[in-house]
Order: sequence, then C-alpha cells, then structure tokens
Amino acid sequence: MIVISPKAPAESIVAFVKGWMRLLAEGRVEVACALLDEPNRYGITWTPRLIQETVNSTFSPESRFYETHPEGPIFTNPFELEEQLEIEVVEFDDKRGYAFDYDVPLNGEWSDLTAQFEFLKRSDGYAVVLHDLHVL
Repeated sequence: MIVISPKAPAESIVAFVKGWMRLLAEGRVEVACALLDEPNRYGITWTPRLIQETVNSTFSPESRFYETHPEGPIFTNPFELEEQLEIEVVEFDDKRGYAFDYDVPLNGEWSDLTAQFEFLKRSDGYAVVLHDLHVL
C-alpha cells in the first residue's frame, strides 16, 4: 500500500514507479515484486521470474531490439535518464483509483515496453497493481 497525496496524486505515483523501476535496475526484483499488493484483474501475480520471462520474450533474439542490444534487455535506473516527455496519471471515472503507464527504461534508454500500473483505493491507502508489461 502507498499513500497518495490528494493534492498531488501524480507526484506520489510517479515517485513510487520510478523507485520501483530503480529496484529492477539494481537487481532487486524480489523487493520490487513485494511492493505489488494485489494480482492484476486477470489474476496474474507478478514474480521476478515472470517479469524477466516477459521482458526476454518481448525482446527475444529475433526482435529488432537485439540488433542494437545483442547483450539483451538490461533494466536501467530511470533517475539516470532524461525524464520522459509524456507522463500522465489518469483517475478512473468511478474515482476508485488511478492508472499510470510508464515506459520501462532498458539498456540506457526508454524502451517500447510499457509497465501499466493501477493504484486502487483501499481503506488504508492505495493498493499497487502491476496490470501488465507489454509493447503498446
């Protein structure tokens, strides 16, 4: 659970997601997964193995990504990159929480892989849900 400032929800959410991505870059994927509070709406609970398998299958050796990154996908700390141009936190129409899509930083740049997060209102804060990892 996280606390989201009602006056600045985007700041709270972006800070959490950037910190979460930094954990991936530091190889602390288990810690990052422990910060996810609930499975997504399809019942998927993201584990370190599932995250790595998803990234590896998205950027397989047959992909264009490998032409410029034959070493394969390596998570990058987002704090080491210039900020993304488009960052938009969207409140759900029913006010049950927020959605936020964030490009996953890989190999020193922003990738086409997007992490879709949901922050769902609960009695003691907002549950963090990684809804999906995919190329938009």
